[in-house]
Amino acid sequence: MNAVSQKRTRRDFVKAIGGTLAGVSLLATGRARGQALGSLPSGYRFYRVLTAGQGGSIGGLPNNLGAMTGSVMMASPLSGAGQAYIYLHGRHLNTGAPALFRININYDQTPPAVSRVWAEAYEGGLLAGTGNVYADHIGVGASNALGEYVTTILPQNSQNPNTAPAVYLLTPGSTIGSWRRLIRFGDDAPDGSLYGGDFGDIALDDSENMLLVAATTQAPASFQQAFSGSQALISTSVSGASQARVVLRTGDALPYTSAAIQSVGLVDLAANNAFAAQVTGHLPHAGPYSGTALIAGDTQARTSGLRLVAACPTVLTANSASLLHVSSGNTYLGARVDPQQDVTFVTHLSLFDASIGSNGLEELGYFSERSYRLGQTQPLATNEEVLSYNAPCIGNTGLVYVTQLLGDGTNQLIVSDGANSNVLLQSGDKIPGVSPGGDLTITEIFFGQHATQVDAFGRLAFTAEFAIDPNNLRDPNNFITALVIGIPL
Repeated sequence: MNAVSQKRTRRDFVKAIGGTLAGVSLLATGRARGQALGSLPSGYRFYRVLTAGQGGSIGGLPNNLGAMTGSVMMASPLSGAGQAYIYLHGRHLNTGAPALFRININYDQTPPAVSRVWAEAYEGGLLAGTGNVYADHIGVGASNALGEYVTTILPQNSQNPNTAPAVYLLTPGSTIGSWRRLIRFGDDAPDGSLYGGDFGDIALDDSENMLLVAATTQAPASFQQAFSGSQALISTSVSGASQARVVLRTGDALPYTSAAIQSVGLVDLAANNAFAAQVTGHLPHAGPYSGTALIAGDTQARTSGLRLVAACPTVLTANSASLLHVSSGNTYLGARVDPQQDVTFVTHLSLFDASIGSNGLEELGYFSERSYRLGQTQPLATNEEVLSYNAPCIGNTGLVYVTQLLGDGTNQLIVSDGANSNVLLQSGDKIPGVSPGGDLTITEIFFGQHATQVDAFGRLAFTAEFAIDPNNLRDPNNFITALVIGIPL
């Protein structure tokens, strides 16, 4: 019932949601890049496979998954065979503590079925395989096609060198997985200094290459000496630090500008060493003013090969950005990169709308040799107009997936090949599933918090909110959160 075609015109649930939902083209006419390596899917079927707090047992073992967040990451084998996993951040059903769950899922049957749910780590709990390390805080993470998961963890009693803040690798097992520490505070960094205790975002590819944001004790680059500490973007590997190198660090020149890199934010890593990274830049003599920028490149290439994808006017004027084919605006959401070094991202334009008192204009961008605008929001959007974007995801073949909030308060999940787009799912659609069984009406789509929410086969995984009774939308007890799987037709 939720299959979608390119000519889709069906709109469920019009009266209850309030307003007609019409298909909205994500892109302007014409090509933004060459033909995408992958063609648009003819449609998708979506299934609810697991519900937050459903309890009971799955595969003969207790299901301790309580509340779900939008932090969902796929770990599907590239062969298409073998055990597939989904990692999900939520809360432990018994303790209520924030936790990381591994969900074993079988795609060889229709609908896909969950066969195991493991709480691989929870705050206050012992990390299996470490002996005596208890997690105080579980940070950001990333998964790969091997089923591995890396994250930053602040252990309890972290003032002890043996339990200092560190990057850990989870290797899944037939039961609970095993954690191994890869990098910790005080270890040797590839710039000749030591790792500090502040680890930022992290990304992992299918060849066990890793991209890490970390503080180091190295002095900032000589380009600008106004920093008391240093932060680096480091390319390394699960197999060991001997392969590590600094891609860029605090004080390095921001490409095409006279600004210096001040800090590094969210990052993404794809095959062929392709990466994208958010940074903040600071112009000399600009006082306290700094701004965001987005860069992309090859983690093994020279710093001079980095490309500027987007920059706010405080580090690169809008006129200069236009001449360089760079998007002008701030980047706050995670940018995503594919193996061809194509990047999809959202910029927030520094245009103040007095009527709403907000910098409410967003642009959906795509970078392939140059930056293109794929879509733009309307600050006072109504009905079918786009009010805001979530962070997009990009598949290995260059297809872009993004959710957008419309002016009537509904969501749409869209796929684009750079010239054409399909609405795959939207508020009001009905999705079959378990706990409870039957079709339920989707009200909110939580897609885009992580890069790996689409796998090599175009399958999607995300959480969503559903109304049990579509005619009773004011009762907070009428809604559930569930894990949703999308399968291309």
